[in-house]
Amino acid sequence: MSRKDDFPLPRLDNPLSILDSFGKAVQNLGNIINNVDSKIRQIDNAMQSIDRILNVPPTKIPIPTPIPTQTRRKTSSGSHFSYEGQTEVDYCIECAVKHGQTAKVLLREAIQRAMAASPDDPGVIEKVRGAVEELVGMEDDTETVKNDRVALLNKMARSLRKYIYAKGAEIGKATLDDLKTIKEMTDKLVDAVYKVRQIESECIACKVEDICGTNLKCLKFIEEGLKKAKTKEEAEKVLNEARERFKGEK
Repeated sequence: MSRKDDFPLPRLDNPLSILDSFGKAVQNLGNIINNVDSKIRQIDNAMQSIDRILNVPPTKIPIPTPIPTQTRRKTSSGSHFSYEGQTEVDYCIECAVKHGQTAKVLLREAIQRAMAASPDDPGVIEKVRGAVEELVGMEDDTETVKNDRVALLNKMARSLRKYIYAKGAEIGKATLDDLKTIKEMTDKLVDAVYKVRQIESECIACKVEDICGTNLKCLKFIEEGLKKAKTKEEAEKVLNEARERFKGEK
């Protein structure tokens, strides 16, 4: 007996009407993903321009060495941070990486299972639902900070989740080609997360934004300090001092 006989569904006069509300999101997803590279480059150029305005040359700030798990609670008042000096934005990106990479693994396993059995196999459905859960986690995490680049990641994750829903992949309605397309979209999303991380880690102006927000006194303090800074280390010292002096005053 087929699975349709085992799980009868109510008759719908026009089944395709269910997806009408998602049509726009699905149509725009391709444009969002195709344009992400150029948008991120534009943001990067804008941030580099701010660096020049502040008289600080573009820098290559190395990623700090992670602190062992047992000592992380001592890094700051936010015990969730992964290393000393980590910003909220960087921690947000770290969480997005975790969710994105997990979703990639689950979708890869879903495709393998679909090829061995069928796209509506219970194992495939389980993996796809797990990937959707990770995308939901990424959406939630990327709403915890105010950052244009992170907001773009949030938009991509949400659009991808809606695309999966529209295809019915989490209820066994997607084809093998649909699953492969979803995996490719997830790969692009994770690539975008890493590009945002690179921009944030290399950009002095990005750190200023995270430290000061709209606090004019903080911005003025950093501007004056960076004018006198001659090395990357001196610039970092100015930022660290501003972070402590204007903590909680964004």
